[in-house]
Amino acid sequence: MERLDGWKGPIPWADNPDNPKFYYEMVPKHRKPSWGDFFQWFNQYYTHGNYGVIYTDNRTPHQLIKVVNCKKGNNYEEAEFFGENWTHDIEGLVKLYSFTRCEAKSGIINPLKDRVATTNADYVEVMQVLDLKEGDDLAMWVMEKAAYIGLTHPDLSRKEMIDRVAEAAYNVGTRTGMTLYDLNQKNYGFREDGSALIFDFRLEEGTLNGSKKFYRNSIFHHLDESYDDLRQ
Repeated sequence: MERLDGWKGPIPWADNPDNPKFYYEMVPKHRKPSWGDFFQWFNQYYTHGNYGVIYTDNRTPHQLIKVVNCKKGNNYEEAEFFGENWTHDIEGLVKLYSFTRCEAKSGIINPLKDRVATTNADYVEVMQVLDLKEGDDLAMWVMEKAAYIGLTHPDLSRKEMIDRVAEAAYNVGTRTGMTLYDLNQKNYGFREDGSALIFDFRLEEGTLNGSKKFYRNSIFHHLDESYDDLRQ
């Protein structure tokens, strides 16, 4: 691996996360990504949910980076799930390009905070979601950016979209042995080609309840409008 400053000598620190400024933008195939790689990829604060903060990726507008404190909410279970499955290319699951889990240190905490402070976001609110202190269990992953969030694909009917999200959830559950919950419109979306992808959820081990009908009902439960005509 070459240093970005052009130095051609020995590079024993090449995989040392304490030297993130010397990392290539892309992770070499011979090792897993570290927080030093993510340090290079973070661009701007994008949005946040109840338990995670999303950043843009400075390499491409088609990817986002999610950051979670594993001690909050269901983040530990979600991090375990993505850590186990991010290389499996599961149909229905958001495509993941890189995943890392590490002990939070100032070298990564401060940039995460700074990228929020330079926007118009509610800094206090975002920091309450991030809530990172040194030593916390931190997980980060690079994922594809959905073209459409929720039931908003312009070329599909509501029924088609609901059916496709339910199918996606069923596929993920069947492949992983988990049941997905919390299928609200902030947690799933669509690609340009109309395929559904799920990028956030709550999890329970086992698929006893995970039928397509179960997932359709879960989607309906989170809709503000009445879709009784679509339940048939």
